[in-house]
Amino acid sequence: MRTGSLAGNEERGTAREDTSIEVPQGQRLIAPIRAEIFAIVFTTGAVVLLVEILGTRIVGPIFGVDLFVWSALLAVTLGSLASGYYAGGSLVDRRPNPRLLALVVMTAGVLLGILRLISHGVLLFSDGFGPRAGPLLAATVLFAPCLIVLGMVGPIAVRLLAVDLRAAGHGVGAVYAVSTAGSLAGTLVTAFAIIPAFDTDQVVVGAATLLTLTGAASLAWHGRPSGLVAVAVPLLLAWAAPESRLPAGFEKVARSQSLYGLVEVIDDHARNVRFLRSDHSVLGAQFVRDGSPGFAFVYVMEAVRFLRPAARDMLQIGLGIGSLPLALEVRGIKVDVVEIDPAVVRFASRYFGFATKGNVYQEDARTFLRRTDRHYDLIVHDTFTGGTTPEHLLSREVMQRIHDLLRPGGVMVLNFVGYEDGPNAEATWAVARTIRSAFRFVRTFRDSAPDIRPHALENLVFFASDNDLDLTVPRTAVFENATSERIARSLSAWEVLKVIPDGPLVTDGHNPLARLQLPVAEEHFAAMNVLLPVGVWIE
Repeated sequence: MRTGSLAGNEERGTAREDTSIEVPQGQRLIAPIRAEIFAIVFTTGAVVLLVEILGTRIVGPIFGVDLFVWSALLAVTLGSLASGYYAGGSLVDRRPNPRLLALVVMTAGVLLGILRLISHGVLLFSDGFGPRAGPLLAATVLFAPCLIVLGMVGPIAVRLLAVDLRAAGHGVGAVYAVSTAGSLAGTLVTAFAIIPAFDTDQVVVGAATLLTLTGAASLAWHGRPSGLVAVAVPLLLAWAAPESRLPAGFEKVARSQSLYGLVEVIDDHARNVRFLRSDHSVLGAQFVRDGSPGFAFVYVMEAVRFLRPAARDMLQIGLGIGSLPLALEVRGIKVDVVEIDPAVVRFASRYFGFATKGNVYQEDARTFLRRTDRHYDLIVHDTFTGGTTPEHLLSREVMQRIHDLLRPGGVMVLNFVGYEDGPNAEATWAVARTIRSAFRFVRTFRDSAPDIRPHALENLVFFASDNDLDLTVPRTAVFENATSERIARSLSAWEVLKVIPDGPLVTDGHNPLARLQLPVAEEHFAAMNVLLPVGVWIE
């Protein structure tokens, strides 16, 4: 900025470049207009972050909330804002008028309102592109138009405020500061107040209406009151949006938009099975006729009672529908549970019969393990969801902490979804090596016979202890049903991972599981669309 040269020209009487903005005749950029511009910048900054956070709630039910989805949302947000910055700067140079800013904000509101109308069709179409390209395509079509227009606000506001080039830096800094403050407020309010209290559709319609009202009010103040009619557009678009319907034979029993994703209870009447769904993952399944578990790996985990017959208490990390606590509590084992999502606890209790004589801790397992001083005979680690097991719960530090919380001779049970061999088995091997670094004895079992889908993605159940793991099932053992007995007596033939290749451990400082579990996430995505129709996943 060449302030010295401009001043010199003024002293010599040279005509100075006109940097004033186009405002109503005879009016300068008075304080109320400046306040209006900053209010718009703050509001749009907040909505940008709201849209980005809501992206996970809109795309997550069909693609999950994983590395692919977050990368897609970040890429679309940054690319759209960059395009908007350029477009807004070019446009405002041609006509620096406050009404332009109002029209841009109002347009962003209308585009956000359209999202409710088209989201179902876009997600259904994007599903065919898989878990990598699908989220990027969906995010681009759904969010890019609105974010591009919101990106235009910044340069337009800067140009409107730059009535004096000598204060241009201050104006730019103020716009960035106010916009960032709005984004900060939008992040906090969205995460802590809006999402827990409202459904995604309600938030989308509310944000679209807020933007449209902000732009229309600004237009009215600058002499165009007819713009207020546009406020009704988001509401009309929401009214016109088709109501989502599940495929025939499926019924939505309960629904909750928790802090951690969409949680639903869904009945499949054809198979007589009730599912607990979290985003694009099934946390548990139960046969309605007798309340028995729908997945075989639960029965594999239940076999821990034969490894520690005298066990009197257990900690379960990750609740699901609570099948394992139910099965073991009737055998005299008191169960404490750690589950991060209150909606999961609520639905497991209300719709799947979960109950415990122990305590239920609603927090992240890592923080609970760090602060608790209780010791247990059994600790069950079952936190797989969304296509992966959270990598921060699989490090050597976590395994060692679980080891330290077990009483002498105690047993850890860990359910891990992965491959036992082949090119995609490195994540499984890394977890196996990490468990063996903390426990003297480790045995691993499939949840099906070796000749059923060999070399495929499967539930692998690890048993780990400092005592020898003698999995002998007494002939007089009592089982809750024939499936439980069949699986327990077949386990000796289902053992895998007796030998694993050498390699690195998983630690807090070196944790490659986010990368190594990518093939699992892709295969899990396809498996979920086989387990339940795509129409069930799309909201």
